[in-house]
Amino acid sequence: MDLRRLRFGEWLAVAGGIALIVSLLLPWYDGPAGPLTGYEALTIVDVLLTLVALLAISLGVLQATQDSPSKPVAAAVLSVVFGALAVLLVVFRLIDSPADGLEVRPSAWLGLLSALAITVGGWRSLAAEDVRGLPPDLEPELRATPAP
Repeated sequence: MDLRRLRFGEWLAVAGGIALIVSLLLPWYDGPAGPLTGYEALTIVDVLLTLVALLAISLGVLQATQDSPSKPVAAAVLSVVFGALAVLLVVFRLIDSPADGLEVRPSAWLGLLSALAITVGGWRSLAAEDVRGLPPDLEPELRATPAP
């Protein structure tokens, strides 16, 4: 495991994944019975958000451990797609609370920022990855096709 291989995108995704799990452990809503954590208030959304957070953490682990770029690139693509889904799920739960009479706490907004960090981190990881293996300024050499 070589942490020097991690770029800004991977660090951002990993930090977003850890922050999302921590935010789910904090109170997201205030209700008549007291504060409710993300795991207590959300039904299936909390499981989906936890899986997205683990995917973002795995992006950093794969980038640090794999020699081939295929697995980290695949994890980055999935982080962008599922990170955007996580943003939509958290926004939905910020607009429509799971029950009547619940007030949103700042931890829910931390969950939104964490999901955004996962999405942006995956995007930055993809943008920094040079799929062809060439420097960005160098054009590939085009050769004429041989005659049949």
